[in-house]
Amino acid sequence: MKLISGILLSILVSVFVSKTHAANSAFGRPGIVPNWSSAKKIHVGTSFPKEFKANKKPKSLVWFTMAGGILTETYYPTIDKAQIKDSQILVSNGKDLFHEEKASLKHSVEVISASHVKMINSDPKGQYKISHEYYSINNKSVLVDKITINTKIDGLNFYLLVNPALNNTGYKDNAYAAEDALIFKEENTILKVQATTGFAKTSVGYVGHSDGYQDLNRDFKMDYNYKKAIDGNVAGTAKLNVPSKAGNYVVYVTYDFTNSKSLVAKSLEQELVNYNASWNQYLNNLQVPKNLSKDQKDLFLRSLYVLRVHEDKLSPGALVASLSKPWGEETYEHPGVFTGGYHLVWPRDLYHVSTALLNTGDEDTALRALNYLKRIQYKAGTWNYGGRVIKKKGAWPQNVWTHGGEYWGGYQLDQTGYPVQLFYQLYKKANVKKKQELIEEFSGMVLDATEFIKKYGPWSAQERWEENFGISPSSFSAATAALIQMDEIFPGHGFKTTAHGWLYKPQDNIHTWTFTNTGMYGDGQYYLRVAGCDSHLGTWNPNADVGCTIANSGQRVGQKAILDQGFLKLSLMGLVSAGDWRINASLEKVNKHIRVKTPNGYGWYRYSYDAYGENKKGRLWPLLSSEHGRFEIEKHNAGVQSWQDTINKINPIIKSYLGFANAGNMLPEQVFESTGEGTGAATPLAWSHAEYVKLLWSVDKKHNVENLLD
Repeated sequence: MKLISGILLSILVSVFVSKTHAANSAFGRPGIVPNWSSAKKIHVGTSFPKEFKANKKPKSLVWFTMAGGILTETYYPTIDKAQIKDSQILVSNGKDLFHEEKASLKHSVEVISASHVKMINSDPKGQYKISHEYYSINNKSVLVDKITINTKIDGLNFYLLVNPALNNTGYKDNAYAAEDALIFKEENTILKVQATTGFAKTSVGYVGHSDGYQDLNRDFKMDYNYKKAIDGNVAGTAKLNVPSKAGNYVVYVTYDFTNSKSLVAKSLEQELVNYNASWNQYLNNLQVPKNLSKDQKDLFLRSLYVLRVHEDKLSPGALVASLSKPWGEETYEHPGVFTGGYHLVWPRDLYHVSTALLNTGDEDTALRALNYLKRIQYKAGTWNYGGRVIKKKGAWPQNVWTHGGEYWGGYQLDQTGYPVQLFYQLYKKANVKKKQELIEEFSGMVLDATEFIKKYGPWSAQERWEENFGISPSSFSAATAALIQMDEIFPGHGFKTTAHGWLYKPQDNIHTWTFTNTGMYGDGQYYLRVAGCDSHLGTWNPNADVGCTIANSGQRVGQKAILDQGFLKLSLMGLVSAGDWRINASLEKVNKHIRVKTPNGYGWYRYSYDAYGENKKGRLWPLLSSEHGRFEIEKHNAGVQSWQDTINKINPIIKSYLGFANAGNMLPEQVFESTGEGTGAATPLAWSHAEYVKLLWSVDKKHNVENLLD
């Protein structure tokens, strides 16, 4: 597939422009300040990339999301490049009724299969309903919306309102209204929107001034007939060519990035069959844990679908954290500033997603992820943290765009440990021949990474929540486990000696660095979230009265006042027995002070005083629930409790995941305490789905799949 050339693009646009006059230009340039859409996605999708197997370039390079009853951010030609902010139907009777799908109608969702969702929007008075089934064409960069309109009354007119955000920004877009299409252009990107029934009327305008919403909201009629809106925050409106009589009508709307010929309804219906067949073929070839209920299996398969959807196709192995911008509707743009939201690659999230897929039988995706990590690993550069000079070689960026360009530049020790562990995960599952191939391909990568950990660990400039520096039990665990794992394959480098020093050296180890005896909770004995957060060169004394800054509020809080569950990683990574009294003493405090029972089950805060969430208050994170469930398995394997007791503790956690999932079976980043439902943060969060998958496999195998050291 070739993107439209600059010459062809110019010809196409000039044809439309030549038919217009200055008087046909919309007013209100440049439009209101653009923002993004709700992150509460109920569905995400893209065509399954069969071409990966054949080593060919995929031909379908469009991703889509749905939230609040409408189409939201759509991406092309990479998973991190937004092109549409939203698209929805407006309804009017031309006299006294005006509705928009997003705000006026009741929304419901039917999950037909792991890859197929129907979004249904109903008039509160029951006079009509509109359903959408979105999917992409397997061999073209075309998104399709199968729209079914059921109206019980005469006189209703239906209008399509499209708000593009070409090239990741709502600024500098150009819109043109043709007789049978809405066309949007910015630089070399062009989007053509058409319908199988054609359009009865089209117009374009500037958002907030001359767009279709303003037009219809004013007098219930489509009066505007503007042919172009140049260089601004633009939108296009098209009246759907359906009878204004009671009845059932089906219209296919196509969002085309490849200038395809007009597509007919019959072929588009077959493309829906093809879309789901490709995904079903992939899912049917994967393994499923035994003894799952229907609901558990449905969420499991939906999770696998979601995880694979989050992989880029032009940079294979680049799996982004989420196809959303948290609180997107509150995220307003500044000219020239590109906000990545969560459609970026974090090595940490990449590890969790890859591990979940690998345990399900998808070795290919995990291997692509490892190859991608090899490509983006630092080869040079320096961090300088107040006297700590750290050479970057061997480490990984905090996060990157899919092409590898750095977004944020922080140093996080666990994000160097996790890529090493992904290599080890693949290595442990490989036969003798594949083991040798992995060593030949990745030995340089993992040795550079492990040498980095040995030299600069266990200190980290940011712990796993990307905020505070010092010694974090969670970051420590990811890095220390990596040292021990690599010592098995590459002995003679002193990796295990270093790890054992950090674990066991008298009066100078992870426990003396992070386990306080003078805390403020209970008997005062528990692990800190992070020690040494007062100074880059400070000592790591968990009993010292020093302060940490809460990143999202600026509040200064004593280090001993902050609880989190990062210490569970000591057991989950196989470094400290789950029967250790310090682990269990700390867990008792965590469960008393930062665990909340919601209507959908228990949830855990990231840490005390967290301010990342609505109204500057951190909420409950479903991904943490899996860590508690897998810790119960570690306790069983440590001889602390029976398997039946273990299952009795894990089953409510699995049930909570079913409750935390939204109507589209999407797992959120955060849920509210009072409802157990998702907040405006990222949904779906790939890491949340990965944790659900890892928990089910750990139960199936009676072994925590993240622990490779026991």
